[in-house]
Amino acid sequence: MSRLRPEARAGVWWSRGEDAVTTAYEALRERLHAMVAERDLDMASAGTEVRRMVESELERFQRDAMRGAGGYEPFARPDDVLGRLVRDLEGLGTQLEALIADPDVEEIYGTDGELTYRTVTGDTRAVEPPLPASAVFNVVQRWVAGAGEQLDGSHPKVDGIRVTLPGPRQARLQASIAPRIDGTIAFTLRLPQKRNTTLDDLVVFDSLSREAAMFLTVLMSASRVKVLVVGPPGAGKTTVIEALLRAVPAWRRTIVAEENRELSAPLLNGEYWQTSKVESLYDLIRSARVASPDLIVLGELKGTEAWELAMAANLGTGCVAAVHADTCSEAFDALAVAATAAVPAMGRSELRSLFAEMFDVVIFADKDDSGVQTLRQVTEIAVVPPQLGHGGIAVNPIFARSEIGSPMELASTAVGDGLERKCNRVLRRSRIRLHDVLTGTEVVL
Repeated sequence: MSRLRPEARAGVWWSRGEDAVTTAYEALRERLHAMVAERDLDMASAGTEVRRMVESELERFQRDAMRGAGGYEPFARPDDVLGRLVRDLEGLGTQLEALIADPDVEEIYGTDGELTYRTVTGDTRAVEPPLPASAVFNVVQRWVAGAGEQLDGSHPKVDGIRVTLPGPRQARLQASIAPRIDGTIAFTLRLPQKRNTTLDDLVVFDSLSREAAMFLTVLMSASRVKVLVVGPPGAGKTTVIEALLRAVPAWRRTIVAEENRELSAPLLNGEYWQTSKVESLYDLIRSARVASPDLIVLGELKGTEAWELAMAANLGTGCVAAVHADTCSEAFDALAVAATAAVPAMGRSELRSLFAEMFDVVIFADKDDSGVQTLRQVTEIAVVPPQLGHGGIAVNPIFARSEIGSPMELASTAVGDGLERKCNRVLRRSRIRLHDVLTGTEVVL
């Protein structure tokens, strides 16, 4: 392919930097992306105009090349180049398309034309070669416009919006442009994974011990249980919830509420709900509470929806939810902070105690990203006993690891009388007791 050299004369396409060598195709593509941005073209409806623009610029390039301008040769197959350029402008570009189509990619990060991505195993890799910043900007602008949002000088950021990708596939986008940042564009695209993960899978992955998985299987079969999944971002909380959801009996009426659809367990008697411009998570949980399902599943608690979930649980509905926190105990502080805006008259200590009384079991998912690959494991499964004081919330570990990477061991069989009765009711037909499941002397089939 033709190469553009730094010594090219004015009026033709220049390469980046003194030592760079850019293909003629790359230079032409970057120029076209810049023209799209300058003319503020809507790529979804400007197909004819885009093709005419590409034809005009390609013809000019060919004329200059035939005169020997810039020291490069004309394209041997201009019709093929025309089609490729149009596809690059109207599509996502081959690098981005490949990443989005890859089922192992869970997040893509971009700073101008520099792209990196993270895989489901925790590896972070760079994309080579870098893309033109204008090309990345145009693609992100199309995502934003397709979601009915704005990204311009007066609206220099979008936060966690749901965008539609080819497939069609939905993803969560955060993006910033000037004047919020110094460069052209910065973005993070989170791609929901079809995990299809069960509790048995988590045993195979060494995220759970066999006994812990059996306990959680019994727990999710019990009625009106309340489970809180805790951990830092990227620790696998959604995967744990997916596995728990797949352990719920098929006849149990379940409503799942998320900002962006990530859970995929089949629901024979239930529904998946997503937020929109007219409904927040708070609205969804309030509607779910009115519908009186057996179980409400909330992918992630962030704000006032925590209070609505507490109200639903208080009415006897089971629930599974996730929250960001560094320990099982600190999760209740995070819930209290989230709910404060909904009930400012209640103090944080009172809210913390309310949530401690609400949840039966707390599961902590952790990660170790200090090595080449990220290790994700459940490091603690605890129950919440009655609290004796008004300080921090104390939990009683049932299964725990001394540190991430070490074996998960039984720490206690004292789950509390109420929870033990619920679990034994499930196990009654098998003629075994919860104590036998926890200690591994009996296996639940």
